Amino acid sequence: MQQSNLDKPVYAGGCLIFIGFLVGAIAGIAYGEPSIGTILGVVLGGAVALVLWLAARTRKND
Repeated sequence: MQQSNLDKPVYAGGCLIFIGFLVGAIAGIAYGEPSIGTILGVVLGGAVALVLWLAARTRKND
């Protein structure tokens, strides 16, 4: 019997992007540049989410 994709864990990268957004905004406010902090937070959170997605995709193909 073949296993379905529902049995495998799903990794949510959206929460990492959101956490990056919040942390970046808070750090940006602390340094007096909330826009730059927010943008950097979203970019870094997105990068981590992308790496997590690629790792899960590679693992799924094995």
